Amino acid sequence: MADDVLLSVEHLSLTLPGPGGRVEALSDVSFDVRRGETFALVGESGCGKSLTASAIMQLLPEGAAVPHGRIVFEGTDLLSLTEGGMRPYRGGRIAFIFQEPSSALDPVMTAGDQIAEMILTHREVSRDKAHADAVEWIRRVGLPDPARTAAKFPHELSGGQKQRIMIAIALSARPALVIADEPTTALDVTIQAQILELLDELRRTEGLTLILITHDLAVVRAHADRLALMYAGETVECASAEAFFRAPKHPYAAALLEALPRSGRTEPLVPIEGTVPPLTALPSGCRFAPRCALADDACRAERPVMVCTAQDHCCRCRRPGTAVPPKDIRIHREEAPLGGKPLLQIDNLRVTFGGRGFFNRRPAMTAVDGVSFSLNAGETLALVGESGSGKTTTALAALGLLGRGASVTGRVTLDGIGILPPSPGSERHLRRCAQIIFQDPFASLDPRMTVLETLTEGMLTLRPEWDPAERRRRALELLDAVGLPQDAARRLPHAFSGGQRQRIAVARALSVEPRLIVCDEPTSALDVSVQAQILNLLNDLQRERGLAYLFITHNFAVVEHMSDRIIVMRKGRIEEEGTADRVLGSPQAAYTRTLLSSVPRL
Repeated sequence: MADDVLLSVEHLSLTLPGPGGRVEALSDVSFDVRRGETFALVGESGCGKSLTASAIMQLLPEGAAVPHGRIVFEGTDLLSLTEGGMRPYRGGRIAFIFQEPSSALDPVMTAGDQIAEMILTHREVSRDKAHADAVEWIRRVGLPDPARTAAKFPHELSGGQKQRIMIAIALSARPALVIADEPTTALDVTIQAQILELLDELRRTEGLTLILITHDLAVVRAHADRLALMYAGETVECASAEAFFRAPKHPYAAALLEALPRSGRTEPLVPIEGTVPPLTALPSGCRFAPRCALADDACRAERPVMVCTAQDHCCRCRRPGTAVPPKDIRIHREEAPLGGKPLLQIDNLRVTFGGRGFFNRRPAMTAVDGVSFSLNAGETLALVGESGSGKTTTALAALGLLGRGASVTGRVTLDGIGILPPSPGSERHLRRCAQIIFQDPFASLDPRMTVLETLTEGMLTLRPEWDPAERRRRALELLDAVGLPQDAARRLPHAFSGGQRQRIAVARALSVEPRLIVCDEPTSALDVSVQAQILNLLNDLQRERGLAYLFITHNFAVVEHMSDRIIVMRKGRIEEEGTADRVLGSPQAAYTRTLLSSVPRL
């Protein structure tokens, strides 16, 4: 083990119990992490990134077994230690920043107490000293009024503040290695930039080594020194970040980069067809072969041998990475029928919460304040801004989906009919003309209804002229349109992957033949390849059906790829509005420039 190597994972294999016996979850995983660097573990969901991190921490799921391999940290093989022997390392020398701070933080302990608990566990200090250090760590991670913040419970903190508390907990015992598992997945671009800059600064000032687990390749490009790309439980490529993005070696690496939306790209994205194989159905040859455009019979029949070269590159596949040529279809947004009468017109929309009723003593809170805009048929209008800026509230108010606690004023017209204030027949017209795709498809789909029942439920209410046979025929056609097999109609939502569930949500939104679809963060929880499939699908459906999209997202790569016009919102008001090229190329508002400067780019 070289002097500059802090952690070495050597030929790690791990099995889990399955329905037909034990299955191989990790296979011959190998990589080195050097002192003081940021090392990224990247790959799609199900590739084994988090399981590898759990193996390093010895926090394995029940029944997991390590047939062979070594995890050497500071000269000690962690796999040889007992549970008692691991305790000084877990938290003390190796810390973990979890993906979801809301579930990782104890809801009945204050932020300061949780940090002090970590300090007391791993350092010999008094309780008063631990609490004083906890307040100091809150200050160091950039939270205002540290003493007051230390007394707050997790539910009193925002998402970005909770993530900073998680970082303070991880660093308070002064570990040598920090593993950050998707630390910025659900955060706005500005908060994401602050968190990543904070980790970079603490890595420099505290002498930390950081393992960053992520599927956001733009974040890897901006912050990682080296990386290991994982697929189906294997490390398929190890390289410096600069070399990986300049010339990826493995076909899987090239395919991931080709699936990414980026500025100025007009052709459809090139998704990786299929999904990561389940542990119970791993192919006998190269595990990526079933999804690889370059695979031949040798790839499928043989088990390629890992080759490690002097260029610090590991690859199980003999064939060099080659980008798959895109389909000969180009997106011509100027051909969209943007002229004429707007499909959706919103004038002086105002939404307030609270402030009404004898028992409600809180003052009214204005969430949306005087918002006005229009949306044409066949157009994509992106609403962007930080969390709490009023994007989703604006869309829900326009669709009449806010609860009784909201007071909504202004005027909304959809396809020539007034929706707000409501008029006779406006509710039915609204539901037929406008639908929504929610951010979390699993939460928005009824777990007790089959896909066929989900797709025909809206038809039954809003399209009574269609008989049962017609509804079934249209539902099966929708499944085909969104790329799902017809036998999916008989299955329940839990039987599908995240990308497949989002396709079902798209099909449900299309079931009553609307003219407008609100897309509320439809790709935020999806892998790069699945995101590409959904974005291509939305573009294809827009061309075929003349749909208008109100696209709500904080992913500016998606905004650049999808939108015709952009509205930037801040604190319930429109900060800037214009064509996508103008807003992205020459933003006028200082807030817009701040947002764009925070976006990680390839």
